[in-house]
Amino acid sequence: MTRRPGFTPGFTLLEMLVAMTLLAFIMVAGQQAIALAARAAAPRGDGGHSFLVRHQIADWLETSLPVRSSRRERAPLIFSGEPASIRFVTDLPERFGTAGPHIVMLAQAPGGLLASWQPLRPSGDAPVGERLMLDGVNRVAFRYWDGTDARGWHDTWPPGQRLPAMIEMNFDGGAAQGWPPILVALRNQGY
Repeated sequence: MTRRPGFTPGFTLLEMLVAMTLLAFIMVAGQQAIALAARAAAPRGDGGHSFLVRHQIADWLETSLPVRSSRRERAPLIFSGEPASIRFVTDLPERFGTAGPHIVMLAQAPGGLLASWQPLRPSGDAPVGERLMLDGVNRVAFRYWDGTDARGWHDTWPPGQRLPAMIEMNFDGGAAQGWPPILVALRNQGY
């Protein structure tokens, strides 16, 4: 097979421009499809805010850290669960004040679901931040799965030597109207 003199294999500039234009159209269409899917997944017309909050809370709980309340070996973990509130340690990003481990509390408040957080410091003098996560929620319920006994679900989880295996969250009213129960399996069991 012979080649023509001065001919180099490859694509022409025009072919490259057409390919890049087609790729740009495909990327725009894909971005629009993703945005439409996110809006469709949101149960209310809030621009997807409640959808994002639901996943943020689940992520915080999933990554709960088994941190002890003191340096003693058998000190209880900083984790306690009540039917309408939960207190745990998780890593928060810098947008919550200071990046790193924080003590977080989720509880029902008069306006909805309230999250409060405080950096985990030995002195305990860190500033407390808070934010109304879900507006208009009139019922918050937590349950805790203990995979080690036959009773299974518990309405409370006292501070102890380990974290629960799973947490069930139920929210009613406001931005959470119509949500199914949210089940979160914790990664760090803290045994």
